[in-house]
Formats: sequence, C-alpha cells, structure tokens
Amino acid sequence: MSYTVKVPKRYVLIAAFLLVFSIAVTGLYLAGSEGTGMVEDLMAQDGSDNSFVDISDKIEDNPSLRRYGLASVKVQGETRIFVTGYGGPNALMKWEDGGLVSDTPENLKDSDTNAIGAAGCDIDGDGQEEIYVLTTGDQYGGRKDTRDRLYDLQNGSWVDLFEDSSVTNRYSGRSVACHYSPQGYSFFVARYAGPMQMITMNDNSLEDIAPRYNMDRTTGGRSIVNVPRNGSVDLFVGNERGQNFYYNRTGDGYEEIAEELGLADVSLPARGVMVYDRGEDGDLDLAVSNWNSENKIYSRGSDGFTDVTSEDFSSRGPARSLMAEDFDNDGDTSIYLNNIASRQKAPNRFFNSRGEEIPIGDASEPQGLGTGATVTDINGDGTLEMVLAHGETGSQPLTMYKIPNDNPSLRIQPLWKSGAPARNALVKVDGKVKSVDGGSGYLNQMEPWAHFGNISAPVNVTVMFPDGRQKSKKLQNQRVTIEHPER
Repeated sequence: MSYTVKVPKRYVLIAAFLLVFSIAVTGLYLAGSEGTGMVEDLMAQDGSDNSFVDISDKIEDNPSLRRYGLASVKVQGETRIFVTGYGGPNALMKWEDGGLVSDTPENLKDSDTNAIGAAGCDIDGDGQEEIYVLTTGDQYGGRKDTRDRLYDLQNGSWVDLFEDSSVTNRYSGRSVACHYSPQGYSFFVARYAGPMQMITMNDNSLEDIAPRYNMDRTTGGRSIVNVPRNGSVDLFVGNERGQNFYYNRTGDGYEEIAEELGLADVSLPARGVMVYDRGEDGDLDLAVSNWNSENKIYSRGSDGFTDVTSEDFSSRGPARSLMAEDFDNDGDTSIYLNNIASRQKAPNRFFNSRGEEIPIGDASEPQGLGTGATVTDINGDGTLEMVLAHGETGSQPLTMYKIPNDNPSLRIQPLWKSGAPARNALVKVDGKVKSVDGGSGYLNQMEPWAHFGNISAPVNVTVMFPDGRQKSKKLQNQRVTIEHPER
C-alpha cells in the first residue's frame, strides 16, 4: 500500500527560496574570500605541494604547557632549540634518532620564573653562545619580582652569570636579541615600562651600555630586529604605547631616526618583525605585524622606507610573531604570520614575498594560542622546519611543520673570530642577501645559518661580517661554514 502526501504550494515555494538563498550566500562568501586566500587555504589543508605538513609527531615528550619564547642556538657544535616555560620548565631540545627530544640539564629548567623571551649570543668570546632568558614573574610591565638568567656553558655545566651581577634586569620585558654593538656582541633587552638595556661583557664583567648610547628609553617594548648594512648593524625596535625606534649606527654610536625613515608608527601596537630582501635588490626590507591593526611591509630605498603593504598582508588580526624564510626551497622568501586565537578562531596566515596570501596547509592552527616560533633545519635534510610555541591564555603542546620538496638548498654559517656563529652577518649569493638572525622578531630567534633555496654549488658567496670585514669564496658544497678573516 502506498500513500501520496500533498504538500501545500506555499511550503514548496519557501523551500525553493531557502535553497536559492543558501547557494547565493555561499557563492558570495567564496567570491569574497578570494582576495584573502581563504579558498586556497581550504583547498590546501591536505598538505599539498608548497604548503605545510604537520610533523608534530616527531616531538617526543610534548606535554600541553604555556610557553612563549623559542630560540635556535648553537650548543657544543650543534643547533639546539631552547624553549621558555611560563608556569613550567624551560627545555633544551635536540634532534636524535628521528625525533626532537629534550636534553635539558636541571639548572636550565627553572620552572618558577615565568620565562618569556630567549636568545643565544657569544658575548664573552669563548666560542660558545650564552643563552639569555627573559623572565616576567607575574608582572605585565614595570618592576618584577624575578630576575633574568644569563646561562654560560663552563666545563660542561651551565652557570648563571647574572647571579651576582648588578646589571640584572629587574623590569618585565618581552624580547631579547643578539646585537653587534661598538663594544662587541651584546644582548639588547626590550623592556616593558622600563628602560631598555644592552648588556655586554667588559673585562670579564657584565655592563649595561644602553645609557652610553641613549638607548635606555622607556616605552612598551615588544620586538627587536638587526638590520645589517654598510658594514655595520642598525637596530629596529617595535613598540606599543609609543613610537617604534630605529637606531642607525654612526661609527661609534647610534642615532634614533625612525620618524625620518617613515617607521615610527606611533599609533600601531607592534608585535612581530622580520628583515628580508623583498625585491632581491640587496637591501633588507621590513615586515611588521601589529596587534589587531594593519600589518606593514616597508621597502628600503636610498632615502628611507616606503610602505608597500599589500591588501592581503594588511588585514587585521591578533598577530604575534613573524617568520620570513624560503620554506619550500623554491628560491623565494615566504612570510608566515603567527596569530593567537585567545578569543575566537584566528588562523595563522602565509604570504609570498610581496605579501600576497598563499596556501598554508596544515599550519593554519585556527584555534592555536600562538606565541613564539623558530625556524631551523634541525634534522639536517636541507629543508627548514618551523616550531611553534603556544600559551598566554591556555596550555597547548609545541607544533612542528615543514614543506616537503626535492629542491636543493645552500646553507651557510658564518663564524666569528671566537668560532661562535657570526650573528648579524650579511650573506650574498647570486644577487640575493640573507642576514644571520640575532632575534627577536618577538619571542623568537631563528637558526644561526643563512638558508638559500634552489641554489646549487659551485657558487660564489660573499659574507659581510658585522665589524665590516668581508670574505668572498667559491663554494663547492651545499652546507658550509665560513670563518672570519681574523680567525
């Protein structure tokens, strides 16, 4: 037996209207998403060519914790990843037996100081990078109830040089970076509501030389990046609650000229910053992420910087750190923007060197509480890995990504007179330039290498060391170290 159900005509018309409306809205949504790369992101979530693949399963012992800073440092000849702990232990990690494992001495764990930033730099000239750990205690800004740590590897053990030092930072901060100053390598500390510091070693004693150069300014310090040029090193500091700083190196001193260069951006709350050669013209350009404000790309010219920000890159969001590297070894630099989804979904974003959005693959992390990050070829296969930390509003594990490819890469590590990495060195190959990162693009320090994708030896390379000395040679191998002329 069968029955026929008679549907009133008005219900048929309503159903038809709803179907047409749904199709129209979907079409408008997809059409409006083309300019932001949202459609491409959805299509690339399977980790297809030129997008990130999740390899977080390679991280051993990876609990959910609150973390901020990540720094790739050279320890006893190998690249290690230092991870700061906030309400938990720090970690020193290495690649071993096909995975990223913890190799953390007890006195580096330091679980009670709420560490936030970290950087490696050889300020004492012993050939081994010291590790600066910036703590906050429980203070957002101003004076704090903890002190920072400056770990020096001595006879196989890590010793805190700040333990009996009068220059120990007593203010909350965000970032710390390795900077080559007129006094040699130093740590520049971006304090928040406290005078900034530049700490170096002088006659076996630590000294804060920021007051000497009028760099001990007080504002909402956030990010730091070195800008090697003309045989020396300038310094950009991204701030909120005040203008950004650009310290132009002038012989034995500095002049602050951010406003003259068009970089002051008084109303923008800076977060991440990176330098990269956007136009492959030999000048280092700047990319800056700003908290829920327009992000910026500035191109360097003879008279300063020009705002060349694309519509895609300028889009506002809860920005944290930036990475600018050749992730897929295609010969072009890409920009990864790390967001924090503290209130609602906030996918991370991926751009080409011009700031146009491209597929991101697995590394979108729409609910990720992104803070700091680092990029390094930790497993030595010639392709860069990216490790992300998470925290602030909740606990999440570390994540790790890479873009699988078969393209060649040229990897160069300039070495300083001491034998430690020559942070802030400028490396030129085939018209392209890369700087050896000193940190801290906001809670970050990248590997002490210059990485060039899609370049094969033999090839000519020139290294401009931060003291102005230069060395050129023809490379026969894809992975090399180049020593300072005085070494």
